[in-house]
Amino acid sequence: MQITDAQRQLLSELMHRAFVEIRMLGATGKSEQASDLADAFHNLPTDMWKDDFKLEFFRDAFLQVYQQKYPEGRVFDYLARVNEIIAMGEDYTSN
Repeated sequence: MQITDAQRQLLSELMHRAFVEIRMLGATGKSEQASDLADAFHNLPTDMWKDDFKLEFFRDAFLQVYQQKYPEGRVFDYLARVNEIIAMGEDYTSN
């Protein structure tokens, strides 16, 4: 099942948050964390338009890895937000 346009919109907002956090991390000397966060998101702008894109894979392979490495010192809980976006799609398909 492909993700919906509403889910893509929310993912775009999530990327915006990540870019702001990357900028903040870089400004505070946390370049490794900034790089890891960029690594978690860098394929999303193109991948979310592919027919075989799975939010669960993005969550498990990228966001979960990032948040496990940095359990403290994050501005935003990306994992929780992606779980909400996944649930939104489940609600959409059950109607």
